[in-house]
Amino acid sequence: MAEDPHSRPSGEHSSEGVAGAVLGYLLAGIVVWGFLGWLAERLLDLRTGVGVAVGMIFGAAGAIYLIMKRLSA
Repeated sequence: MAEDPHSRPSGEHSSEGVAGAVLGYLLAGIVVWGFLGWLAERLLDLRTGVGVAVGMIFGAAGAIYLIMKRLSA
């Protein structure tokens, strides 16, 4: 049989899959860690908004780390 010209080697990522993963990791990290920062503010009775900001920054940093780790494989 003839080989499919559109087939990719198993180690190669499709651009649609990579874009979806990057977007998903970034949104999930920012939303989840921002929520945890908000929750920590509520539990500690702090109303400054710093917990949300710090949580979102940590979420974005963690997401970028996971994206780099996934794409370097």
